[in-house]
Amino acid sequence: MRPYLFQVGDTGIPTYWVLVMIGFAAAIYFVWKESRRDGLDPNPLLDLCLILMVCAIVGARLMHVLAEEDPLAPGRPILYRYLEHPGEALRVWNGLAFFGGFLLCLPAAWIYLGLRRLPRGEVFDLFGAAIPLGIFFGRLGCFFAGCCHGKPTDLPWGVAFSDLHSLAAPLGQPLHPTQLYEALFGLALFFLMWFQKRAWRRFPGQVFLSFAALYSAGRFLLEFLRADNRGMHFGGLLSSSQIVAIGVFVPAVIALAWLDRRRRAA
Repeated sequence: MRPYLFQVGDTGIPTYWVLVMIGFAAAIYFVWKESRRDGLDPNPLLDLCLILMVCAIVGARLMHVLAEEDPLAPGRPILYRYLEHPGEALRVWNGLAFFGGFLLCLPAAWIYLGLRRLPRGEVFDLFGAAIPLGIFFGRLGCFFAGCCHGKPTDLPWGVAFSDLHSLAAPLGQPLHPTQLYEALFGLALFFLMWFQKRAWRRFPGQVFLSFAALYSAGRFLLEFLRADNRGMHFGGLLSSSQIVAIGVFVPAVIALAWLDRRRRAA
């Protein structure tokens, strides 16, 4: 693929980060536009977006550091390498895990909205529709970088990575384009959550919880097709992200059922 979009002198500009920033911008624009339509003041929400951008990157890096495997020594937690070389842990451009950012953003948003006395359910629903849009662009970035790649496949849509800077392995062999699978899944979730928000929302929080449940379920399944070193547990049965996905899916479904029952009883 194209790990670097272009060169500035001797420095390559990573395609991954360009697309991640486009994803952040698209999600923020969606929040701004929809908040105005919903009668919410967009200004404090834009402040929240900036806070969440930082939390997303920090949390994603923390999960990478704490839970993933060392690609240079498969089976060995990458944390050991960072303990030996602490400075490498700060290099956020070479290892992020979505769920880490997601989990750190939750308490940050909850606290901020409480301090600003903004309706949590309404705002979380805005982000429940916006986050999948960011996932779409972010996974396109992963595809160009070669990270988060899939297992070898004989299917006609398998993708062979050949660029020596690509993070995919092995090079030259058709792999499941798991990055594109998740990008398309994210795009489908965006339109589904947007539709639910505008036409089928029954109670505050429904859109965000629906996103959390659907994404975690889809991510759990997609992980079985991935082959990158991302941390495996229970004898290689489940990845770190699958364990977190279960931890997100179960509370989200329980909360959806409880809120819907409360709505019906009201």
